[in-house]
This record gives sequence, C-alpha cells and structure tokens, in this order.
Amino acid sequence: MGKQKAAFHCELCRRTFFSGRGHVYGLKHQETLRNILDNFLEKVRDARKVLKEARVERYDFTEHDQNFWCYCCKTEVKKHVTNGNIAVVYGGFLEHFESSEHKKKTSAFWWENKANIKLKDQFSLSPEDYEKFKAAVTKALESYEEKEDEYIKEGAERIREVEQQRRELVQAALEVGLPRMNLKSRAEPRHR
Repeated sequence: MGKQKAAFHCELCRRTFFSGRGHVYGLKHQETLRNILDNFLEKVRDARKVLKEARVERYDFTEHDQNFWCYCCKTEVKKHVTNGNIAVVYGGFLEHFESSEHKKKTSAFWWENKANIKLKDQFSLSPEDYEKFKAAVTKALESYEEKEDEYIKEGAERIREVEQQRRELVQAALEVGLPRMNLKSRAEPRHR
C-alpha cells in the first residue's frame, strides 16, 4: 500500500487538503497569498510614511483604538500607541514590525506559504529605522506639547479678556447709579 499523506489545513485559503502540503505550490494558493500580501503591503506602506515624519495627536478612541491583523504572526496588534491622552500614529504597528518575534514568525510564514522571498524585507522594520522613528516621535511630541501650551495660553488670555469685560460692565453699571435695592426689606417676609 502507498504512503498516506496527512491532512493539511491552509489558513490562507481556509480549506483542508488531503493531498498534503503540496497545495502551497498551487496557483489558487499563490493567488490568495498574493492578494493578502498586496493588501497587507498597502497598510505597511501607509505606516512607513510616518517613519521620518512621526505624528502625535490628541487621543480619540474612535480613531486611535484600532487594531490590525498581522498575517505573519496570526494575531491582532494595536495600530497606534496611546496613553489615553495622546496617540503616536502607527506607533504600535511599527513597534510590532521591529520586534524579533514578528521577524521569526514572518520567516516561518514565508517558508510555510512559499511566498516571494524578495518581498519579505518589506514586512519587517530594521532596528535602525525604528530608532529613527523614535527620534522623530520625540520631536513630534515636543512640537505637540508646544502647540498645546500655546493653545492653553490663548484660552487663558481669552478668559482674562472676558473677565475684564465683565468687570468693566459691572463698573459701568455701578457708575450709572442703578437704584440700590433695600436688602433689609428683601430679607423680611411680607405679610398681607
């Protein structure tokens, strides 16, 4: 009798094959893999745009609590890094791509799925690039704090101006000589 091949479940194609791992060489699998990597590469390129021009924004849960699916690691990862007040745009994405765990799992993903080896480097981040990103984040954070300080100063100035206008209005009303109210008569209840 011939050797029986073990069942193989392809997570990308979401099917089980009883002909063994040879499925990964097939056109259908390679097409599915190409589509997944093309879509994933778009997200990677968007994230890489902030490497030199890091963005720090005021935290907004609708925008900054997003996750992304890492096909290589088969896990969900935070897209942005946040402390609840501010968010580093794509910080979580880039931090994940620089991690040694991601690099190991990317190598395994490439091996298991027989992906184009020329594309592999685009799906990870070198430590040097990540250090540049951290430096850019530091600058962006300083700039953000300066803008916030300026915004607070402008708000305080507006409050002082409104308060001054109110004082002037009260002073003008007192100078015109509004009739004085008799506080004593107000305090005593009226009898009928």
